[in-house]
Amino acid sequence: MCEALANLVKYCLTGLGSRLPRNQVRQVNAIADYVALGHWMRGNGFRFTEKVWRREAVFDKVGQRIAHLRVLYLEFGVYQGDSMRYWSRTLTHPLSQFYGFDSFEGLPEAGGTWEKGQFSASGRIPRIDDPRVHFMKGWFEHVLPAYVVPEHDLLVVNMDADLYSSTIFALRYLRPHIRPGTLIYFDELQQLEHEPRAFRDFISESGLKFAPLCAHVSLAHAFFECVG
Repeated sequence: MCEALANLVKYCLTGLGSRLPRNQVRQVNAIADYVALGHWMRGNGFRFTEKVWRREAVFDKVGQRIAHLRVLYLEFGVYQGDSMRYWSRTLTHPLSQFYGFDSFEGLPEAGGTWEKGQFSASGRIPRIDDPRVHFMKGWFEHVLPAYVVPEHDLLVVNMDADLYSSTIFALRYLRPHIRPGTLIYFDELQQLEHEPRAFRDFISESGLKFAPLCAHVSLAHAFFECVG
């Protein structure tokens, strides 16, 4: 009886899917993604005591705390530069430095809900009138090996590379520089096979421990601090 009922439900669902337009199917998938994200957070011991209703408010909570420090801010996935503008305005120490890594040609491959070439800026680098801001144009595997991490008091990493392959490459490169106090932000945690998988693999490989700091109520946008 249970098997028959399960088969009937599956029959109805596949029939519904055959009639829904693509955008509505994506919305249904997104609902399941957020359910899975909540389960993933609990399974990995990440319980956020501080949640906010805007992505910018996640930035605010951390930015206010570190604004006076000599920060090295590294952003992976710049697109049109909105996050870089925010952090260059917020982190006021004159010796803070900001580096944005992006091909500006879009994603290198398809993955999750994303298509190859999505988020292309047509090769155009954002213009930000702050001499502390620098952009490293190219694929991560081409530009990161030549990048020398400058001196800093605090490392802040904005991981907005979306894809597993890009995210894990950047995290592995930064491993020697990630120590207690380092702050890492992830912008697309709802795609479990990408940023969350890369974060989990990195934790397993590195032996580092991270504590949750602040997240959007959806848990898709969140800051973590290396604690050991």
